[in-house]
Amino acid sequence: MSSEKIDRNTIRIRNPLAGPHRDRSGLRLSSGRGHLSVDRTSALERRNPLIHTATPSTVREVNRSIILNLIRRHQPISRAELSQRTGIFRSNISDIVDELVGQDLVVEKRGIAVGRGRVPTLLSLNGNSFRVLAVSVRPSETLVAAAGLTGKISKRVTFETPRNPREFVRKLLKTIAQFHEQHPGKASGLQEIGVGVPGLVKASAGQVLWIPALPEYSGFELAAEIEKRSGISTAADNDSNLAALAELWVDETADLSDFVVLVIGDVGVGAGIILNRELYRGHDTSFAAEFGHMTIDLAGAECSCGRRGCWELYVSDRATWQRYLPKSPTEFDPSRFQELLDLAHQGNQQALGALGETAKYLSVGISNIFLALNPEVIIVAGCIAKAWDLIQNTVVRSFSPPGLNVPIRTARPDLEQLYLRGAIRLALRKAFAKPKLGW
Repeated sequence: MSSEKIDRNTIRIRNPLAGPHRDRSGLRLSSGRGHLSVDRTSALERRNPLIHTATPSTVREVNRSIILNLIRRHQPISRAELSQRTGIFRSNISDIVDELVGQDLVVEKRGIAVGRGRVPTLLSLNGNSFRVLAVSVRPSETLVAAAGLTGKISKRVTFETPRNPREFVRKLLKTIAQFHEQHPGKASGLQEIGVGVPGLVKASAGQVLWIPALPEYSGFELAAEIEKRSGISTAADNDSNLAALAELWVDETADLSDFVVLVIGDVGVGAGIILNRELYRGHDTSFAAEFGHMTIDLAGAECSCGRRGCWELYVSDRATWQRYLPKSPTEFDPSRFQELLDLAHQGNQQALGALGETAKYLSVGISNIFLALNPEVIIVAGCIAKAWDLIQNTVVRSFSPPGLNVPIRTARPDLEQLYLRGAIRLALRKAFAKPKLGW
């Protein structure tokens, strides 16, 4: 065998053997094109990648993120109030604010004089800066919306969702082109695209892993293809995760750090977890919070996932409808679920009974989630939230842990708005992001 030193950690050895393996010394060996590469990097170095430590510049970036988010939440706000809220010296506040104004992210406006003293200059986000597109993919149609740094939607359009993902990208590109034609000044400055899909997504790569309603999308690198074809940086994520991101921006949850958004859907259950004001996506960003597939009945019906007795089989809208009309010869039509809710509010006993049974099963799962995570609140979204006044007591009391109050409320915007707002929030992530420190 002949050998060649590539760098201080790797030696390449001429060898016809194929396949990666490890020798007795613990060195990692891999082959390619008839060469065997020996990685001499220590196991400690491989287990411990570069640690992101704080520097003067990262401290400033952290403060910049804090200040920009405070302006977003409390606009209009003065430099003095920012200093009071953060404890940062006024001069340092002014340096960062001047930078944000220079980047066109923040605008200044003279305040109104109240009594004697200096009239403050008030700061607000520039709603025309950092233009983004939000894309909410639904099984039947896709909603596209344009927004600026404030998250306020300036335009929205819809198109029928193609069954083929490449055709979907072509349709989206046409929509972006139309937006360019109608708003040439704004469209030329598009910074990001955020995409939400009703299925599993490897968020770090923007790759669709599985969409039950759109099987041809499974395995498709959606974000990468959109970015390649449009030239605009793109990210994609699961729609329930985006619903949780959206809740971070509404007034009612502005001060919450840990909560769960639970989406009760037509045939399934989704969820998003916020921990310390960050979305939890699992260790590999592929999935988390799949509470719909926790088993509550070992002898239950078979789920689409291949297991039995999954929670979503008992609490989805379809499950409630089947309790209401157990002998119906037709398939469940999600568009008719509102009929059941209307009848329940009118006092129909059959509809009330179906909802009451669903409420008991909701209580089982929600109690499990509460005991596992101890969130500040669990937020319920979906059509069933419209009947919350009818089922709340049953949900809260049926299986709640003794002596513990399970805090539950319904989502304020409707579900489609949550998905769209979440896609906007995903697209705006870089504008408000803080540097990663530590591991």
